[in-house]
Amino acid sequence: MTDHIRSKILSSLTHFMKDVATDNVIGVAVSGGSDSVALLLALQELLPVSKLRVITVDHGLRSAAVDEALWVGRLCKSLGIFHSTVPVKNLAPGSNLQARAREARYNALADWGLGCDLLCLGHSQTDVAETFLIRLARGSGVDGLAAMRAHWRIGDVDFARPLLGFSRDDLRGYLRAKGQTWCEDPSNEDHTYKRVQMRQAQQTLDRLGLDTERLAKTATRMSSVKEALAFSLKTIRPKVMHLDFGDIVFDRTALDALPGEYVELMVSEALGWIGGQVYKPRNLALLRAISTEKVFSLHGCVLIPQIGNLLRISREYAVVAYETSTCPALWDNRYFAPNHDKNNKIQVLGSNGLALCPDWRASRRPLIALKSSPSLWQNDKLISAPMAGFGEKDVLQVVPTPWE
Repeated sequence: MTDHIRSKILSSLTHFMKDVATDNVIGVAVSGGSDSVALLLALQELLPVSKLRVITVDHGLRSAAVDEALWVGRLCKSLGIFHSTVPVKNLAPGSNLQARAREARYNALADWGLGCDLLCLGHSQTDVAETFLIRLARGSGVDGLAAMRAHWRIGDVDFARPLLGFSRDDLRGYLRAKGQTWCEDPSNEDHTYKRVQMRQAQQTLDRLGLDTERLAKTATRMSSVKEALAFSLKTIRPKVMHLDFGDIVFDRTALDALPGEYVELMVSEALGWIGGQVYKPRNLALLRAISTEKVFSLHGCVLIPQIGNLLRISREYAVVAYETSTCPALWDNRYFAPNHDKNNKIQVLGSNGLALCPDWRASRRPLIALKSSPSLWQNDKLISAPMAGFGEKDVLQVVPTPWE
C-alpha cells in the first residue's frame, strides 16, 4: 500500500463531502468488514470525531455477529466515536433471506439515521462488480444491471456510498498500511451464496479482461442508460397506462408497440408500488406475468387480463385480508382517509363488504380486484368503498405514485 492510494482515497472522500456542512453529523454503517472499517478510518482522518456516529446492524442470524458488533464498539471507543448496535428482530430463515435481511437492514439504518445529516455505507467497486454479475446471471435488464447509487434517500434520511471508485483490495491495502485489522465474515467462504460464487469466478474473469474495474464501468454505463429510459418514460406512461384509484391498468396493444425494456420497467415499477416491494421480481416471472392470459399472482399482486386487451394490476387479497388501519394511519402503505373520525378503520372490502355494495357491477371492475380494494368502516357500518361505487368516493384517498 503506497501513500498514493491513501491520498486518492482521502482526496475522493474530500470531493464527495464537499457539499456537507462543517457542522453536519455524519453517520457511518460499520459491520466490521474491511470496506466499512476503511470508510470509518478515512472519514476519521478528515472529520472531527465529534461529528461522526457509527451504527452496526445485527440481523440475529449469525452468532458471530454479536462479537463483530462488540469489536466495532471497541474500535469506535479507541477512536472516541459514538457507536450503537441495532438489532433486527423477527427475521426468520427461509426463502429470499438475503433480500429480506437487506431490506430490514436499510429500514433499521433509516430509523437510526434520523439524527444524522448523512449516513454513509462502505460499499466498494468490488460490490458493484459482484452485484452486476449476479444480476447478469439472473437475466436482469438495464434497470437491474445499473450500478449502485452513490446518493439516495429513504424517508427523511440521506444515504451515500463514498467508496464506489475503490476496489476491496485498495481498501484493505489502506487498512494494512495503517496497521488496522478487520473482521472476516465466515459466510464469505460459503459457496451456497451466489455472491461468494461470483467472487471465486472473478479470478477467471480477470484473465479474460473482465476485471472488477471493467465490470463496474459497464454497470455505470447501464446507469446512464437507466436514466435515459426514465426520461423517456415520462412521456410514454400516459399513453400506455392509467391509475384506476389504487390499481394500474395497461393497454396491452400499446405495450406491444414498445421495446421490451420499457414494458418490463413499467410493469415492474407498478408491481413494486402496489405490492409494497423494494426489490423487483425475477425477470422470468415478470415476462410470464406480462404475457399472461389468465389471472397471475406475483409480488403480492394479481395481474388480471381484461376485455379490450387490457392488463390490470391489483393487490393480492390474501396479503391484505387481515390488515386493518385505524384512521388516520395508512392502510397497505397507500390508502388513507385524511378527514375522518379516528375511530374509523380501513380494511379490505372482501366478499362481506362487497355484498353491501349493490351497484358494484356498474363499476365494470373485476370481482377479484374489488374484493382486495380498500374500504372505510365505522364499527360494522360500511362508509365508503370507492372502487365498488359505494359511499362518498373522495373519503378514501391514495398516495401519489413515485412517477407522478
